[in-house]
Amino acid sequence: MKNPDVFPTITTERLILREITEADLEWYMRHFSLPEIVDSTGFPGPKDMAVAREELESYILKPFRESTGIRWGITLKGSDELIGSCGFYKWEHEPHRRIEVGYDLHPVHWGKGIMKEAMKAVIDYGFVNMGLNRISLMAFSFNKRSTAFARRMGFVREGVLRENAFFRGRFYDDEYFAMVRSDWESLRNSEG
Repeated sequence: MKNPDVFPTITTERLILREITEADLEWYMRHFSLPEIVDSTGFPGPKDMAVAREELESYILKPFRESTGIRWGITLKGSDELIGSCGFYKWEHEPHRRIEVGYDLHPVHWGKGIMKEAMKAVIDYGFVNMGLNRISLMAFSFNKRSTAFARRMGFVREGVLRENAFFRGRFYDDEYFAMVRSDWESLRNSEG
C-alpha cells in the first residue's frame, strides 16, 4: 500500500487536518522554535529559514511523496492557521505494516482535548486506510504530559530505552509505547 496521490484531508468535530505545504514555511520556523515544542520533542528549533526549509522537506513533504509517512497540519474549523501537527513516519509496509507517530501542538491550545481529537482521527486513518497493524511512539521519560497522553490514547507502555536520546548536552531515557490493531479494535468497540 502507498499514500494516496492526493493528500487526504481529515475533518473532525472541531478540527481540519490538512496538508502542510511550502507555503507554511514561516509557521514551521515559528512553531518548531517555541521553547515548549523544543523541550517536548528534543529537537532544537531551526536556526534560520534555510534550515527550516530543509526540515520541512525532510520531515513533512518528502515522506508523503515517498510513502514513508504522512503528517497532517492541525487547524481549527473556520481558520486555516496551523496550530500543530501530527502524523506518521518510518512506515514499514508489508509484511510488517508498522509505523511511528509523532505530534506537537502550540502551548496555548494545551489542555483542550485538541490533540486527543486529532490523534484519534489519525490513528483511525492508519488502521482503516493504511492497513496498519502497529503504531508506536516514543516520549522522553521526563515528559509526563506526553507519556500520560499516550496512555490516555490507549497506547501500551512496552518499556524504556535507557539514555536513548541526547538533548542539551545530556542523555535521557525514552519511554516506548505501542498500539496494535487488536488494541484499537477493543477501544473502538468500547466506545459503542
